[in-house]
Amino acid sequence: MNGISKNFITLLILLLLIIFAGQQNLFAQGGNGDLTATVIFKADEPLTPKTAIEISFNRELDQTEKVGITIEKTDVTGLFIKTESRFFYNAELMPLPLGISTLTVFLIQQNGTWKEISRFPLLVQSPKESEPSAVADSLNETEKPAEGNKTEEPKTEDQNPKTEEEKKSIFNFLPTFTIAMKAQPFQSNFPTENRPEERATFNDFTFTGSIKNEVKVGNFKSDSNFDFAGSSFKPETLQFGTKGENAPDIDLASYLVNFQIGKAKFAWGHTSFGNNRHLVSSFSSRGLSFEMPINKRFDISAGVLNGTSLVGVGNFSGLGRVRHQVQGGTLGIEFFPKRQNAMRLEITGFNGYLQALNGVSEGRINDAERSRGFGLRFVTSDNSDRFKLEFGYALSRFFNPEDTTLDPEGNAVPLPATVRSASYIDASYQILKDIKLTKTKNLNLNFTYRFEIAEPLYKSLGASASADKVSQDFALDGSTGEISFQFAHGRFNDNLRNIPSILKSLTRSNRFSVILPLTVLIGKPEKPSPFLPRLGYSIDRTHQFGIGIPVNGGFEIDVSSIPNQVNTNQNFNAGWQFAKVNFEYTYSRTFADNRQNGAENADQLGYTHGITVGVNPLQILSFNVGLNFDTSNNLELSEINRTKTLTLGVNLQPFKNATFSGNFSNTLSGDAANIVNNRNVNFDVQFAYNFNLEKSKFKKFGMQTFIRFADTYSRNRNFSFDLNDRTRTRIINAGLTFNFF
Repeated sequence: MNGISKNFITLLILLLLIIFAGQQNLFAQGGNGDLTATVIFKADEPLTPKTAIEISFNRELDQTEKVGITIEKTDVTGLFIKTESRFFYNAELMPLPLGISTLTVFLIQQNGTWKEISRFPLLVQSPKESEPSAVADSLNETEKPAEGNKTEEPKTEDQNPKTEEEKKSIFNFLPTFTIAMKAQPFQSNFPTENRPEERATFNDFTFTGSIKNEVKVGNFKSDSNFDFAGSSFKPETLQFGTKGENAPDIDLASYLVNFQIGKAKFAWGHTSFGNNRHLVSSFSSRGLSFEMPINKRFDISAGVLNGTSLVGVGNFSGLGRVRHQVQGGTLGIEFFPKRQNAMRLEITGFNGYLQALNGVSEGRINDAERSRGFGLRFVTSDNSDRFKLEFGYALSRFFNPEDTTLDPEGNAVPLPATVRSASYIDASYQILKDIKLTKTKNLNLNFTYRFEIAEPLYKSLGASASADKVSQDFALDGSTGEISFQFAHGRFNDNLRNIPSILKSLTRSNRFSVILPLTVLIGKPEKPSPFLPRLGYSIDRTHQFGIGIPVNGGFEIDVSSIPNQVNTNQNFNAGWQFAKVNFEYTYSRTFADNRQNGAENADQLGYTHGITVGVNPLQILSFNVGLNFDTSNNLELSEINRTKTLTLGVNLQPFKNATFSGNFSNTLSGDAANIVNNRNVNFDVQFAYNFNLEKSKFKKFGMQTFIRFADTYSRNRNFSFDLNDRTRTRIINAGLTFNFF
């Protein structure tokens, strides 16, 4: 980096610090919107069995939120390493399955149901499959003897190069064990009464293990995977929530045994089944599932699973409680077998019975529940895949059977069974497909329509469908080269039967977004200028309002409690990428326009400015500086709150496998009248080192260690009440992990 660049960066950082010092206090806004997931790999490109998978979410998970991840019917949640908003799958420990499969991400709701939030196709190929075979074929032809010189020689085991490969394909065994120590040898608190009474310092050990094997004999194939987990700290053991202090220290987390005999596939263990969105949708638990093609047109699949999640060796098969199970089967019909999903119909039957039992992850079911139903799923597409349509219908009968546990004397009045339906339509059409604009740019335009309705009181134990709602979504997506844009409109209604005593709520939303790299419009595409930024803009406008005044609902006393609000969110970002420096500016503006009767002035206006500078002067060194200025204005009370945040980060790799990192943040917040003045300072520094040794398939060893120091300071001042609270916490954490596999 030359002297001019160094001076420019120095002046820029000083300017940002000066701006930061002259600003005052901010209001930080956040939102817990719908959770969505993305992956780092491209769905249309083949992966290798050892490709690492990283799943990132659009926001951090709440403490009450849990995520489940499956590959086909295998629950692989336990094999992902979790951070704040990312899940990382180390395929070195457990390779991805070969062939075409589906990676599905679920949000585990509090009632135990798994709600699908994202689905990604996986195409996994062995490295050898991508290598051209023409050379090998030509060599084979060259080595063939002439017709008149054919000789018969007995083949010995040494002369057959495929013998070893064949042996490997018959049996494959792969154990993996990890022993880890996590410690907190030091914690300091101010004031001292803030020090925790328990576990201010600790030293815990954890154990995770996985045993995988594969067997192939003729038409019979089998693979299995058993996962174990344990902890020396009892509340972190798998069954502490149900067994308390009697929970085993090391327990079976999950297992799956797959069998394939010919074309029939069986899965026993932690599996999933169901492809009907409202009846039974990827229900995941311990049990048995299978799928089998009858012929080219017909196939069947079914599942019998425990009603809630299981860990441990108790009810090992998942089939031990007949009255705590979900059962279902699907008949699939391919009308055009030569082209999969050209026109396919699935007919599903379902039966579920859940008792009031504790589950591992979802808490307690308040009452015994039972549902039965059937569903249809129809998918079709044209030859070019420009038009795609999916339709689903479900009819479910739900009721609460007699529960002697909750009502031993049988005095409870039984509730009548309800029979309700739900349906959906997902349709898309690619209006323009690869229309040539220039030699290097094509235009694509896609229209999507989604419709979903669930009748009041609809419920199925195999799916997480919200009842009493109807929603529609329209979207128009376009792209040309690196330019992309989207228009979207959504509509939502509830209280479908217009019950007079229930408020009817409506939601109308509109969205527009565009991503525009200026290098596409200005300059030479083959030599883009780094001074031209990549721009992005989006605007969302949502109107939520109630219709009418419910009878005897209390709303007639205070009509301002009937919601009527318009929220407008705008976001803009610009990014510059240079050889060793990147710069990004973000701006967001939110406006909550309250239109309730009597509360028309209760509006909120907020905006945020953010600046981030990243510098990579050396291959082993990088650091970043960030500034954020947030403002919130309560227009009714004329209250202005401000927050400003400075963040600094550094990452250094002094030698191979060693990483030194540090982070610093300083946040000031308060109001414009200087009545409230708060400050939060966070600092942490960490050193990590990892070592891996591999000699052969069963002689592998890995070690990771880290030590981290964190210092957190907080000061809250309120001059109206003469409050001046200060707290400070300093902690040292350390960890040591050994991997044997």
